[in-house]
Amino acid sequence: MAKLKISALPDDRPVKRTITFTAAQDNLLHDYAAAIAAQDSLADAPLVEKLVPLIVERFITTDRGFRSRKKKAVGSSETVNYSGAKRGETRGDTSVKDRPAI
Repeated sequence: MAKLKISALPDDRPVKRTITFTAAQDNLLHDYAAAIAAQDSLADAPLVEKLVPLIVERFITTDRGFRSRKKKAVGSSETVNYSGAKRGETRGDTSVKDRPAI
């Protein structure tokens, strides 16, 4: 079985957002969470509330068009990581260096 792009979920302090999914999207999210649990031999599937931010982050950080626009906007004097913090800085109290790769 192919390895999923997202596995272990980081423990991160959330920023609350309200979002609405269709029933089909909700079913897909629960199926994906169950697949993660099966892959990682977890007793329980991860909560969808923890899974969605990782999916969004993965989507944004792997979007080549977004990366190229971001690089052009920043210029060559400063590097920005995809969490929004400048190199060496952190967002909130969680360092990007401490986050597991997804």
